[in-house]
Amino acid sequence: MVDVSGFLVAAAHLFLGAVCAVCGAPGWGACTACRSVIQGAVPHEVYRPGLNVPLIAANDYRPQVEKLVPAFKDDGALQLAPLLSRRLATAVSCLDAPGGARLVPVPSLASAVRRRGLDHGAMLAASAARHLNMQWRAELRGDLRGLDQRSLSAAGRQLNVHGTMRARRLSGAVVIVDDVCTTGASLAEAARALEMAGACVVGAAVIGDADRHCATPSTDFHPGRPVS
Repeated sequence: MVDVSGFLVAAAHLFLGAVCAVCGAPGWGACTACRSVIQGAVPHEVYRPGLNVPLIAANDYRPQVEKLVPAFKDDGALQLAPLLSRRLATAVSCLDAPGGARLVPVPSLASAVRRRGLDHGAMLAASAARHLNMQWRAELRGDLRGLDQRSLSAAGRQLNVHGTMRARRLSGAVVIVDDVCTTGASLAEAARALEMAGACVVGAAVIGDADRHCATPSTDFHPGRPVS
């Protein structure tokens, strides 16, 4: 069978101006070289003060994921969803969650969902669940009307989100998923709310670890089972 992927990328670049979100080379979402680097990263365990469940990141946030996630969420590059969701699924697979566990995404800001016209976090959770043959559900609701997290320190983020999430009564094992971990404040609040609701939080998984070299050094973690 003839491989036409190169032709399609060239055509997309010629007619649509499609370029790699990471390096700017011709590419549909991410070029072959950047995609290979992203997919080849070894997931690692992440440590954050106040987060008391295991956390696995598929990649460092910099330099690739810091360009992919904003392109996906803010620039409408939905063609990146398969790549990002597979990386999220890879992180989840490292947790060795029990059978029947389901994925629960950290809730997005309602204002961000309205502005973007799409809940990107739920989209990634649903796609990652399909890759892993797992269930997912948006169990968390948030009163996230505080300051934008990006302007706050680690301590400020923890105070900003504490008590802002809730979940109805539920049982069983869950894995919290999000795109990026910075201070871990949102993940810690999600874990608190889910445990208060009766769930067993077996861990959390993210695509990118934004501060791997700024906090307690993370340790390399063996990859989980292959993700289809």
